[in-house]
Amino acid sequence: MHRELDPQEYETWDRVVTNAAPGDHIVQLYQDQDFLSCAVCRFVGAGLANGESIMLFPTLTHWNDFRPRLEAEGVDVHAAQERGQLTVVDANELLPRFMRDAMPDPTVFRGVFGDIFRQARARGSYHKVRAWGELVDVLWERGDVAASMNLEDLFDQLNKKIGIAMFCSFLMDNFNGDVHAHMLPRLGTNHSHLIPVEDYARLKRAVADALRETVGADEARVLESRLLSQYRPPYNMPRAQALLLALRQILPTVADPVLQRSRNLYTASGAA
Repeated sequence: MHRELDPQEYETWDRVVTNAAPGDHIVQLYQDQDFLSCAVCRFVGAGLANGESIMLFPTLTHWNDFRPRLEAEGVDVHAAQERGQLTVVDANELLPRFMRDAMPDPTVFRGVFGDIFRQARARGSYHKVRAWGELVDVLWERGDVAASMNLEDLFDQLNKKIGIAMFCSFLMDNFNGDVHAHMLPRLGTNHSHLIPVEDYARLKRAVADALRETVGADEARVLESRLLSQYRPPYNMPRAQALLLALRQILPTVADPVLQRSRNLYTASGAA
């Protein structure tokens, strides 16, 4: 269930991860490792400061990136682990515990994670829990798309039952046409918030300019108003991202040129 929030919360991704609440299921698309580290560390730091229990399921490579960043931001990682507030479990070691015949086994999955989250809540009486992981993305990057989406569904079902703040990240290109046509609608079935890019202001400018260049200034104004009034976003996201997805759904012939031009403008503005 989506919360009713101040619209300003969705103006930047950091507000989304900082204010994550029980029942939220946030998904981040990233290609830059620094963006991944920054988002995860913001999510973790805010949760620790709020007195929440933090569960992380990273690859060892990414944990080795996160830990020094957290420590540089003033988090005593060792102390948080010692008092039971922070638990880190290697994603590559955890996956085989519930995978059977290249697919997640629902019964085994529920047993494994039910125990993990119960223990997290019990340690130190931390009643609220935040969890970030890349188990689903590990499968995605291997090319095991069906297993990846199946696991995403299992996590969403678990979250609906136990009510934690859940966050996951995908190594995925937001300006890829296939991602817009297939993956983002699919992810919208089991996520509450989408973080599509690092800089929402740059995305807003890029999409607005791309639409004007593609259809003309007058038509762009009419289209934006009409498309956003007709489109029902499957999850909370920046307005510019909703416009891109609305184009894909309602005017697919216009969607690809606008998306590709948006990519070029977004990339160029970041290099300036």
